[in-house]
Amino acid sequence: MESLFRLMLARPAVAQDPVTPSIDLTQKSAFQDALRAIPQNGAQARGEAKAFAAGFVGTAAFLGGPDQHPQATQLAALATALDALEGQAGGVKHKDVVDAVTAAFGSPPATAVKGAPFQQGLARLRDSLLAIKLLQEEHSRPIEKLTRQLRTAEIVAKVAAEPRFPAGAAALRRWRRRSLQLPLTLAGSTVLSTREKEDDLRKQRPKQVDERRREVSDRVSHYKRLTEVVKELSLIPASSFRQTVQEASPRSLPPDRLRLIAATDLASGYINDIRGLHFDQLRRGVDVRAFNVRSVDMTDRAPTLGASTASTTTDLAKTLVATKPQVLAGRPDLTPITQREVGFVLTAAGAGSLSAHTTEVLKQRQIDLTMTAVDKATLVIEAEVAKTAAEIDGLVGQPTKQSFMRIGHALISIQTPLALDWGQFTWGGVIPWPTLPLDGRIPHTKGSVAPAGIADLLVVKQQLIGYEGMDIAHIENVLKGEKKLREHTHRETSEVVTFAETETTKSEERELETTDRFEMTRETATTIKEDIAVKAGLKVSGKYGPTVEFAVSAEGPYNRMKEEANKTATKFSQDVTERSAKKISERVLQRVQTTLTTETIEKNSHELNNVPGAGHISGVYQWVNKVYQAQMFNYGLRAMFDFLVPEPAAFLIQAMFSAHNSAMTLQKPSDFNLTPSQITETNYTSWVKLTGATDVAPPPEMYKTKSADWKAEGAESGKNYAHSGQIAIDDGYRAIFGSVGVVTTIWEGDSAVDVVLGRRTHRMPASDWMWTTSLDDERDTIPFAIRTFHVATLASAIEVKCVRTDRAMDKWRLETHAKLQTAHMQQVADYEEKLKALQLQTGIAIHGHNPASNLAAIETELKKN
Repeated sequence: MESLFRLMLARPAVAQDPVTPSIDLTQKSAFQDALRAIPQNGAQARGEAKAFAAGFVGTAAFLGGPDQHPQATQLAALATALDALEGQAGGVKHKDVVDAVTAAFGSPPATAVKGAPFQQGLARLRDSLLAIKLLQEEHSRPIEKLTRQLRTAEIVAKVAAEPRFPAGAAALRRWRRRSLQLPLTLAGSTVLSTREKEDDLRKQRPKQVDERRREVSDRVSHYKRLTEVVKELSLIPASSFRQTVQEASPRSLPPDRLRLIAATDLASGYINDIRGLHFDQLRRGVDVRAFNVRSVDMTDRAPTLGASTASTTTDLAKTLVATKPQVLAGRPDLTPITQREVGFVLTAAGAGSLSAHTTEVLKQRQIDLTMTAVDKATLVIEAEVAKTAAEIDGLVGQPTKQSFMRIGHALISIQTPLALDWGQFTWGGVIPWPTLPLDGRIPHTKGSVAPAGIADLLVVKQQLIGYEGMDIAHIENVLKGEKKLREHTHRETSEVVTFAETETTKSEERELETTDRFEMTRETATTIKEDIAVKAGLKVSGKYGPTVEFAVSAEGPYNRMKEEANKTATKFSQDVTERSAKKISERVLQRVQTTLTTETIEKNSHELNNVPGAGHISGVYQWVNKVYQAQMFNYGLRAMFDFLVPEPAAFLIQAMFSAHNSAMTLQKPSDFNLTPSQITETNYTSWVKLTGATDVAPPPEMYKTKSADWKAEGAESGKNYAHSGQIAIDDGYRAIFGSVGVVTTIWEGDSAVDVVLGRRTHRMPASDWMWTTSLDDERDTIPFAIRTFHVATLASAIEVKCVRTDRAMDKWRLETHAKLQTAHMQQVADYEEKLKALQLQTGIAIHGHNPASNLAAIETELKKN
């Protein structure tokens, strides 16, 4: 037997009986006067009242039990006598109660009431009961026995005041069972009641919602200001960056005395001087026959030639030629440089050209762009942007839309997460966000409970006793020898395949070959035959730089036949062969292959076979009604209260969830109506979470650094280095700043390194180790070249700072949008597959409703109106 419904036989609410009112605990006492002095301000007033009550419990005036009452014996004896009077035959009269009071107190009621013990005991009872009610920890006291003493004392006072009391046993019984009434000003609200708290929350809620809205609005405004700063920093012109100051550098030529023509003239003059010496000796009458060639010392006879000096010079030249180049190389001076001089920083004019808003934001964060690199400052601002976005997400939350669908006898709950693009700034400003709940509980409104009266609780229970046929639902006719077979097959297949591949190949070859040769040979021969032979010789050789090389030798014999030979040879040779082969093979393979195959086969067979039958068949399908037997049960008298339940739909939803065992929840994908231009660096993470995409890449970085290096060593002092190349720049970036650093060992103090980077050139003397310059927004590649002068070894490093362009962001948005859309399509397919699977589980049922249930629904609606 199951309960069908419940009903109440209600009686109207009855006010307090004026003949037997409740016992009012209000009185004039020190304890209650202190309670009345407390301001009635909710929870704070209750705390102060409990503190006074706790203080009263610790005094001697508090009655913790009936034995502590000064007239406990008299009251107990009177209560026993009154119990006997209620049960005596013939009723109760006024004289009977007076006699009972006189016997218990030893004096008539009027005398007993006026006595000090009676008045003090009555006052202590009232205050003690009130203190116990205020203190939760004192509820273990025998409050029922103390209340019985108070009611007995009230009987004594009633008999003394009214000579006709009681009018009978019933009147005495009601008077002895009166309820207690707390003082109205001291009662306060119950501890279990949440009405005051609900009132406070209701008053605070508008303020808290406004504060939440204001906080979200401030965060969104702060987010917008920071993104504007990042945007402005990325658009700083290249001319605003600090770069190395260029100074003029004069050309460097070999000394005049070491030039080719001058060296040749010097050798010719030396030969002429030797020839003049020979003729001078002859004129002095040198005896040719007695002249011994081996014994002639030209240094004594020709001191003006500087023979010792020439010999020293010759030895030094031979030593220098035989010495290895590494021993002769030196290192340049080191001039310390600061970050401000060569870093990726702004000039004072460049920093002053920023907007007032950007300057204020940087100043608040103690960032000086004349000392701090721009890319580092941008990273700091971007980190704060990400933090602000996370705070807004925490404040706004992630709302969910919930709906219900009934499939057969199953109730399906469909939850759809909603996307909040708060960070997307559209033509109308910021997209508004929904109402922000303070928490997720139900209800948010006020509920109330009020007494409605008393009633008899009646429960109607029913029991199923059978079924009865009703209207015809369907008629199926099958003729003799006829066989019917119905088959219904439904098959649905869908397949989606996406494939994309991109390949780029670049090839570049360059060849440069230069050959320069310059040769000069000069030879003079003179032969004089003499009897006297004088021979003197000098050989001097040297070279200057990579292009000038000279050798001077002179020899003059005089022996009747004089033979003089002077040979001067100069060679200039330069072979430059440069081959550069560059091949860029870039293959971007983007293979997104989504194969989604959904196959649903639904087959229903219904066979009617009358082949072996003896006659025709008519099958009649009827609606069947259940027949119940109902019985009413009375559960007795009950107190009734009117409950105002807020948000009744919340209980209905919960009841619908638990109404059927097959209730389940499906996660329906949110609508994906986002365009590529609406994807930002902030909201793409939310969409990745909603769509479940796993192959989404983060947005491109604001700044990238491309680099190249080159070194050369192991050459002789006469050789210079040269090198050129290209630095590849990523697609979607532009070059705005470059730096070249070199470390060298040098042959001479006038050494230098010439650098070309893009359309910028610079000569770096031996004391310069770093050069920085702004660039011209080069894309794809940027060329560079290096050439040295009087440099022994070289190691160089080149850096190019690149900033992101709109093309890079557009490319990332398109790729991200495609991946999100693919993931969303997969989610939709999975959801539809689960939904169709649930629909198949319900099978085939007769459509429509029982006419009896339709009639019952109509009657129910009519009753409502």
